[in-house]
Amino acid sequence: MELRTGVSKQDIREQIWDYMESRNLADFPWPVHHRIPNFKGSYLACQNIRDLEVFARTREVKVDPDKPLEGIRLLALQVKDVQNGHLEHS
Repeated sequence: MELRTGVSKQDIREQIWDYMESRNLADFPWPVHHRIPNFKGSYLACQNIRDLEVFARTREVKVDPDKPLEGIRLLALQVKDVQNGHLEHS
């Protein structure tokens, strides 16, 4: 994949989406276009956050509801105190 100068953010998004689909890197939900795409291995990648010192020290965790971040939401629920009985999404 080659990125050119002077291309728009949307052009780059299109290139990334096309690359992910053509290389079979995307995971459910499909299609990946016009969204933050999920990718194969995203859940395992999310598990790496537990090894970060900043995660161990943090008192609050905000995780967007996108599918590739599902592993972080689950991990935060498992290892962090949850206030008000739920994990807030913004």
